[in-house]
Amino acid sequence: MTKTLTEILKEAGALLEGRDYTNATSLYQEAMKLQPGNAAAAMGIAMIHNRTGQPEEALKILQGVWKTISRSRRKKAVAPKAAVLAQIGLAQQQLGRAIEALQNFRRANVLLPSAELAERIQKLESVIENPNTIAQLLIQASQLLRSGKVEEAVKVYHAALQLNADQPEALHGLGLALRAQKDLDGALPLFQQAIMLAPDRADYYNDLGILFQERGELEKAISFHKRALKIKADFVPAYINLGVAYKRMGKLDDAIAAYREAITLQPNSSAAHNNLGNLLRIQGDLVNARKELEQAIKLQPGYQGAIENLAALEQEAKLKSATSQAVTKPPAEADDRK
Repeated sequence: MTKTLTEILKEAGALLEGRDYTNATSLYQEAMKLQPGNAAAAMGIAMIHNRTGQPEEALKILQGVWKTISRSRRKKAVAPKAAVLAQIGLAQQQLGRAIEALQNFRRANVLLPSAELAERIQKLESVIENPNTIAQLLIQASQLLRSGKVEEAVKVYHAALQLNADQPEALHGLGLALRAQKDLDGALPLFQQAIMLAPDRADYYNDLGILFQERGELEKAISFHKRALKIKADFVPAYINLGVAYKRMGKLDDAIAAYREAITLQPNSSAAHNNLGNLLRIQGDLVNARKELEQAIKLQPGYQGAIENLAALEQEAKLKSATSQAVTKPPAEADDRK
């Protein structure tokens, strides 16, 4: 018996509350197929992103949901509006945008007051007002790292670890900063310690896999990307990085399979389309390679890597065409000499 949209959303919600994020995501995606743009399904997927350390993906979805729901003037829309604002605040908080997060928590609390929101507001206010707390230091360090101020970020992460040497986010963040400085030996034990303290973070395993790729230890890299996927089966970055590692090992079929899985889970992943297109180009499948690279550019206009790969493909296509014509064209007769 085919389930109704309401039944699917209800079941997905129960799975979400039970922390079964993989199956909840599948049901929300099923709901989106039945009704593209369904706000409840989009909201559910965004909440899963927020809970699994993917705030950027969550924020993209939530901004779209807010555009739709904010137009409604119905009284019944108050609770959904408050929920969306609260989730936007959570994503912004994870991204280090504390002031914006606080503003959205306050807006949500005005619409629908709750003890949980009041507590979040109070905690965030104390973080913003007290720059010496670990939470504030982590926010500051994350902002510095994202803006390319790596040396400053390293100092702030060290300051956070002086207050709590076993803070996993500080250890992981410092590892990211040292990796950006090409200090791979320094980053390695930090990633490992962060994983020991927070063994349920798929992104931590994935980042350690990237580190091993940069060290040239591809077998280890693959094992950690796979461990990330054991924790979160639909963690797209791990599939993309797994594909990169397989490609570097010469296991092209495995790499293609990893990229295709990433695209299945996240069709709008420009990186997955670019990587797949480039690999198909290398294999000589120029027709399908062009489709993937053009899709990557469509999803992310100005994507330099995809643009360069497409340009390389066009050159190869011209060379292939010229070679084909040279083979089929009859040889020119030599001029008579007198």
